[in-house]
Amino acid sequence: MITLDHVVEIALLVLFAYLAGCVLGYSAHLAVRAFAARPRFEARIRAQAAANIQKESVDAPEAPAPRSAARRLAGAVEREVAEPAPAAAAPTQQRPPELPAPRGGKPDDLKKIKGIGQKTESALNDLGIYHLDQIAAWTPAQIDWLEGRIAVKGRIGREQWVEQAILLMTATVPV
Repeated sequence: MITLDHVVEIALLVLFAYLAGCVLGYSAHLAVRAFAARPRFEARIRAQAAANIQKESVDAPEAPAPRSAARRLAGAVEREVAEPAPAAAAPTQQRPPELPAPRGGKPDDLKKIKGIGQKTESALNDLGIYHLDQIAAWTPAQIDWLEGRIAVKGRIGREQWVEQAILLMTATVPV
């Protein structure tokens, strides 16, 4: 037979478990809200990447570097596209800024981005894209231009190369 002492003990244990669950649930709720409200560094990284690219293009030596076949082909395509278009059509493609050579003589490992393999990295390097901050600074118009030259249509956006580059940069940039 169950005594009154056992009933009281069970009731107190159930009450304690309920209160502990409430406290843990509320703590988890606060943690999720704090995580969602954390500051994002994407805008700062994009601005820094754009500034680095502009600085490198201004400071770049004037000596012409040997151009690969991909660069020559991209230049030929740009010359064809550069012919006057109808005034009603707005330009939807733009070539991303390129560097004549990797900064410090050593390019970043672009294969860290999921979806970029050896051939794609080589094609990007041929187009003057050597660093993650260059990829992080791509605009939609530049992505459209690149998709026509190195990747399957929609692949850069689908595999989120820009977002991956930003994440990789935030992982390596001290805060």
